[in-house]
Amino acid sequence: MRRSKQSGLGIALWIAGVAGAQVSATFEFIPGVLLANDLTPDGRFVAGSLDTDGNLFPDDGYRWDRWTGAFTVISSLAIATGGDAVVAVADDGSVVVGEIPETSIEDYSNQAAKWTDEDGWVGLGWLPNAGVCPSRSDAYEVSADGSAVVGWSWDGCSGRGFRWTAATGMQQLQNLARGANRASVCSADGSVSAGFAQGTFNRTPAMWNGATLEGTLLDATGDAQGQWHGISNDGQIVLGTLYTGAPDGVYDAVKWTAGGGVQVLGNGSLINGWAGHAFDIADNGTIVGFDMLLGNRRAWIQPHGTGPLVLLKDYVTALGATVPGGLNLDVARRFRPTGA
Repeated sequence: MRRSKQSGLGIALWIAGVAGAQVSATFEFIPGVLLANDLTPDGRFVAGSLDTDGNLFPDDGYRWDRWTGAFTVISSLAIATGGDAVVAVADDGSVVVGEIPETSIEDYSNQAAKWTDEDGWVGLGWLPNAGVCPSRSDAYEVSADGSAVVGWSWDGCSGRGFRWTAATGMQQLQNLARGANRASVCSADGSVSAGFAQGTFNRTPAMWNGATLEGTLLDATGDAQGQWHGISNDGQIVLGTLYTGAPDGVYDAVKWTAGGGVQVLGNGSLINGWAGHAFDIADNGTIVGFDMLLGNRRAWIQPHGTGPLVLLKDYVTALGATVPGGLNLDVARRFRPTGA
């Protein structure tokens, strides 16, 4: 259930039930929040970005403890250079990652950073030759225990995937295809990361081994068009979007395993002609994601990872949730391992 940075409204949806009992769904709005970017496996901590000046862009980060009600504002000032303050949180809520300003050069930019209650923000550095196009480095994901961080750092205007630990510092992942590499997600132990490289025609799905730093493309030629958005805790399943030549001519939501290769989820998308994107998977195989067409999105769920994609709004309504009037469920990106 690893994560990927993507905009979404600050709403938490809880699906609860026990064996043999009625399952129900409820909504919980997070006051003042612009983006809910990540969720811990026990559902205790939610982390993301705040819009403090009302311009609908992220300003500061936050960590919200649902169990105690504590709401911690995590200021980074990364918005000054276009960053997203908090993108991911470790499984116990003790570590968040995001971006902070890097001001050692005249036209300052951002750098990847991690935050704890004890130390505040600590920059993770950048790879050699990284300038300000558009930043020194950007964090995208953190391992379950907070010890490993993945993302990209720049060389000119081309990204290079990285993996960071306290022991190794920031290490460059193998540069694949035609550059523009990004590690977007990682497994719970940080040993596998996935994202994309620039392929022949567009982004192409890529994965990396954390121990060797070596990478592989879904298609060695770089012709496959798509990217990985999510990864299972054990790193055995990756999720994303891929152009498969479907009749509607758009990208399909897919999952991949070493043994089974690429599998299109349902019909590839909920809505014909919209691009399908798979983002997260629960222990029981249930997958969530969303369709996208231009600026429009619709969230969906595939219960137990089989059968058709189901409009998330319809799914939760059938479980007893009342969706507030006028609210669409547009982006589903995060799932607890239990699927609740």
